[in-house]
Amino acid sequence: MIHETAETCSIHGTMDDREIEAMSGPDLFDTLLRIHGAETLGREYVFVRLARMNVAGHLDYSEISRILQQIRRRADWFGVWMDASQRHQSLAAAAEALEAWASAGDGYLRASLCAHWASLYAPGNLKSVAHQRSVELYLAGSNWYQPSCQRVEIPFGDDVLPGYLRRGNPDASHSIVIMLGGADTNKEELHHWSTQFARRGLAVLAMDGPGQGEHAARYGRLTMRLDDYHAAVSAAIDWLQTHISSGQTQRFGLFGNSLGGYLALDAAMRDGRIGAVISNGGFCDGASMASWPDGVMNAFASCLGITDFDQIRHHLREHLDLTRVPGDHRPSALVVHGGREDLTDEAESRRAAELVDGTLVVIPDGWHTCTNRDHLMSPLFGDWVMRALRGDVTGGFREVRIEDERGYATLFGEGNN
Repeated sequence: MIHETAETCSIHGTMDDREIEAMSGPDLFDTLLRIHGAETLGREYVFVRLARMNVAGHLDYSEISRILQQIRRRADWFGVWMDASQRHQSLAAAAEALEAWASAGDGYLRASLCAHWASLYAPGNLKSVAHQRSVELYLAGSNWYQPSCQRVEIPFGDDVLPGYLRRGNPDASHSIVIMLGGADTNKEELHHWSTQFARRGLAVLAMDGPGQGEHAARYGRLTMRLDDYHAAVSAAIDWLQTHISSGQTQRFGLFGNSLGGYLALDAAMRDGRIGAVISNGGFCDGASMASWPDGVMNAFASCLGITDFDQIRHHLREHLDLTRVPGDHRPSALVVHGGREDLTDEAESRRAAELVDGTLVVIPDGWHTCTNRDHLMSPLFGDWVMRALRGDVTGGFREVRIEDERGYATLFGEGNN
């Protein structure tokens, strides 16, 4: 059970006048919130990633609506989401006391993700307060998730890579999916998709790599460098081969979201043990970088530990480019692009899929990472990786446009991927 602290009980009391001013300054997000409100922005996927909160946060739309309706300025964001986190934690703790384990797990998961959403626009040290709370709450419910999860720490250099290991069944040790998040995110946000893989009998490791989650640059531990992130993925595979016993040859898949999609492709091209890779909303070369808003650059700053935007762009121009990756391994690959994507265009996603001899799936009305089409994407991701790790996916570039649920059959049609 999670115990309250003075810091978490008095969320608003942790903010001084300067931090309040930083949250309510004349920035575009604050202006749009004052004019339209958070829920309206969320429906249009402007600043507020409503579909992402719905899917990853285990929150129904009505609850998200209740939360967002309270946010009319940037200064409201942190406190409103942390209040929601406390509400859901209260339910989880009460359910735990009653030994109502399923309800406890659901409550802690919602509480954890509400704290994560609070961190997105939190100023100063409050970002770390919210993130650390998210980790604590997720762990509090770890025994009650279905399937349950085990925290692991994988040695890497002078530090460790923290992660959560879940198994769809006790024998799920020969087909393993490693999951990578993007910039300014954490492994806890990957819970929904890890459940989709685990439900299909796969073992799943969701981890924070260098610069992510518990390794965000502000913690001064492992910062991200795009040209050597692949070493963390290989270290995770080494650890899994040693610590997860299997009577069969282990098969490894990678799933990456947003920047994690690029990192997954990069690692898969270098490590021959990887048999399947999914890039959901990832990059090939960052061709649209010049149009990325400051919020995206701040997300990169959070993982790279570089605060100057010009220096960030320099690093990305030098290292965010699959054509420069030296590896020649080409596992089965699935590259997913949303037609309403705001960080890359269809041509860049096509270049990535062509480079790795994989399948490009275009969802015409999909936002970034296609969370607004999750009822289609979750079965697509889960079933594709199952087939790929069995060796049932043929190689070679292919492009499929999926307008609605009937596109599932198109992707998996006879003789196709």
